[in-house]
Amino acid sequence: MPPVRTARSGVIERAGRDLLFVSSTRGRAEETDLFASLQKLGVEDAWFFEGNENGLPACYNTVLDEYAGTDVIVVFTHDDVTIGDAFLREKLAHAFDKQGYGIAGVAGSSQFNTNPDDPLTKWCQPPDSTWSGAVEHDLPGGLKYMTSYGPTPRRCVVLDGLFLAVDNTQIGALRFDEQFAFDFYDVDFCLQAHCAGLALGTIGIYINHRSAGIDSASYHEAQALFRTKWGSQHYKLESSWSALTI
Repeated sequence: MPPVRTARSGVIERAGRDLLFVSSTRGRAEETDLFASLQKLGVEDAWFFEGNENGLPACYNTVLDEYAGTDVIVVFTHDDVTIGDAFLREKLAHAFDKQGYGIAGVAGSSQFNTNPDDPLTKWCQPPDSTWSGAVEHDLPGGLKYMTSYGPTPRRCVVLDGLFLAVDNTQIGALRFDEQFAFDFYDVDFCLQAHCAGLALGTIGIYINHRSAGIDSASYHEAQALFRTKWGSQHYKLESSWSALTI
């Protein structure tokens, strides 16, 4: 991976396990929605890959390799995400320490078809009864709308990559596949984790995502790579509630 400037802060000393927020941006950290929201929440420990044009997995794997063997909770987040939840730390602690999650997100599904009868392979496939979570999006003119996918918390097979919190004590050698630069890296990582026996699930954290996703040529190229790798498989949890301890 070509060198990029990283912006990092020192490890915060607080009760409980440390959180490390990780994001990649084409510009500077201070220009991102995520940086501004973390500052407002008083979250000081973050690692931003600035000026990055090389894809997310290579950046994310750098962090996983550096923190391998620690109990840090690593939160991979898009740079155009605003986190507005004052109980963020408590909800993440509950997800990992009480619900037994290995990976937590804010939106996902308890079933996933790797090669659906649809031009696009998305995590949010029918039936919508398998969906979970909620994300706020922006509309023109400064308006906002909340997309409520379904009840949360809920066990899932795949999670949306806009927010992926990873329990470093559980993932072992699991890493992101670097052939998926900006698309499908998230569902591929989640399927790897699911097949390895890790518990994935949603948590109720208030998040705004300025981007609603783009159907681009690069998306279709990544989709072809994904379908080649995974073939035609249908992953489904028989009970998406069984692992929850409230």
